[in-house]
Amino acid sequence: MSNSDDMDELKARIRALEVRMARQDDLEAIRTLRCTYHDYVNQDRAAELADLFSENATVIYGGRPAVTGRDAIGAFFLDLPVKWARQFIHAHVVEIDGDCGRGYSHLDGRPVVDGKSLMVGGRFDDEYVRERGRWLFSRVVLTIWYAIPVEPGWESAAIAGPARTPITSGG
Repeated sequence: MSNSDDMDELKARIRALEVRMARQDDLEAIRTLRCTYHDYVNQDRAAELADLFSENATVIYGGRPAVTGRDAIGAFFLDLPVKWARQFIHAHVVEIDGDCGRGYSHLDGRPVVDGKSLMVGGRFDDEYVRERGRWLFSRVVLTIWYAIPVEPGWESAAIAGPARTPITSGG
């Protein structure tokens, strides 16, 4: 084997690694998108949720009518009857094809609705799009499997307001 063959093989391996790393970066960006969505919910930052959606995105939330467009989605989240919720996501699976992707995750939710605490289970089915280098939701469908009242619950936490915990870097 010549030095030229070795160099060609090395270049091919580097290209393959670059493709794999770009895919991993995309997967991580999409998972971060989904986690950011729930962080905004958990920090009572509903006004910022629309920023995570593409301009022509669609949301179908728990059997409600579909809402399309970033502005309409923003208004939808601000008008939801759930004014306090804590959401925990599990089993986020993502598939990517170029600048589009699909995924799902399971929801374990703890909202307060009409002054009553609920345990909620469900599934998010998402579609993602990369726009100007940033991954965004292009479609989010929430299917609620169950919503069970809990007494006594966490209504008092909703009254107290969020405990904000900003992420800081440094050592």
